[in-house]
Amino acid sequence: MGLIVTLNAIVGVSLVALALAGCTMQPAYVRPPVAMPKGWQGAEAQGGTQPAGPSRAWWLDFGDVTLDDLEETALANNHDLKAALSRIAQARATARIADSTLYPTVDAKLHGERRSRLSGAARSNVFDADLSAVYDADLWGGLRSSRRAAQAGVLAASQASANVALVLTSDVAGSYLELALLDQRIDLAHQNVAAAQRIDAIVETRYRAGAVSELDAAQSKTSLANIEAAVPALEQSRRETLNELAILVGKIPSELTVQPPPLTHLAVPAAVYVGMPSELLQRRPDIRQAEAILMEAHANIGAARALLFPSILLTGQGGYVSDQLSSLVRSSNGMLTLGASVLAPIFHGGSLRANVDRSTERYNEVLQQYQQTILAALRDVESALVDVQKLDAQETLLREAERQAKRAFELAEIRYRSGAIDAITMLNAQNTWLNLQNSVLQTHFGRLSALVSLIRALGGGGQD
Repeated sequence: MGLIVTLNAIVGVSLVALALAGCTMQPAYVRPPVAMPKGWQGAEAQGGTQPAGPSRAWWLDFGDVTLDDLEETALANNHDLKAALSRIAQARATARIADSTLYPTVDAKLHGERRSRLSGAARSNVFDADLSAVYDADLWGGLRSSRRAAQAGVLAASQASANVALVLTSDVAGSYLELALLDQRIDLAHQNVAAAQRIDAIVETRYRAGAVSELDAAQSKTSLANIEAAVPALEQSRRETLNELAILVGKIPSELTVQPPPLTHLAVPAAVYVGMPSELLQRRPDIRQAEAILMEAHANIGAARALLFPSILLTGQGGYVSDQLSSLVRSSNGMLTLGASVLAPIFHGGSLRANVDRSTERYNEVLQQYQQTILAALRDVESALVDVQKLDAQETLLREAERQAKRAFELAEIRYRSGAIDAITMLNAQNTWLNLQNSVLQTHFGRLSALVSLIRALGGGGQD
């Protein structure tokens, strides 16, 4: 009876202490204030903030089934993404472990032994079976704080996985666009080689007729060789890009064959929903991951503070003892004990306080990383918006320049045939046209890549 009274007194006093001080061990998490701009400087590049947003499978907007298949294959096979999913499972298991500490632990034991005196005269059997339970009252919320930290760890792992998927899909799209660019540049290079061979044949004919000097013939052949040299370099880049794409989709490089359409045949995605800067806090998985890590660090402060205070363990044990196994579970052989223990930290060399300080500074560190992640996200969106806007204007100007350069080369060839200009003037006009053709293609590639970068910077397709 005295034990029960003492136990009730301990629990009662502890509950009063919990009511008075327990709530201060772990203040509720509140998202830290973040200074966000009211709008985007380059939002006009996408027609403001009102256009319909991309679907979650945003790559469908390019209108290419090969790209669609590659994206789905990457999401199913990419090893980095699979590893990220395993990390989610690990975090969930950790959370279940933390959750289990809030419940009593119960263990069962069955034991038997045979005893005898050294003289060998008397022998006896002893059998016992008992069930024991231990419960941590968690008066200061340390275990609950650890559970919250583990739950935040699950959220962080989930958002990290979402970020891996976002980066993966944008990388697949980027590699595919680059492959389409290289294919079109290779095709253009072959066309340019054919055109340069035709010009070289004209120069060679006029040289043999004595109409032009050997210098003109040498300059023509130099230009032809330079144009031909571009083909192997482009083919090398294509192979390297294809190998990178194979790794992204989880395939052996030698086994992947992809034949995209010409870059200029791909659909240009419609205006992307930009939204307001504050929406990034929910749209970007890396920001959500950074905040989840912040929540985890915040909860760990409460767990560290709780260690500064006494802990109470409630124990119970019941069982049977008998010298006969057949009669072990009779009521006459039963026993029951209840107990409580208080463990109060007195002197730990300052380690417990240092643990609180470390947890607090960890939170401060993660807070700065959270703020930095937001700033980087704002930069990514602003840079992508500017790229989309400026590259669009640049492509328009370059296309006009390419049309004029083509016309200039055609006129130069006519005048060269009539002997009005020398070979170098015509060859310069040819090279200018060829360079502008490549510039137009690369600028178009840059514009499509900027759209992919914008979608990635905004957190991917978040609108249905």
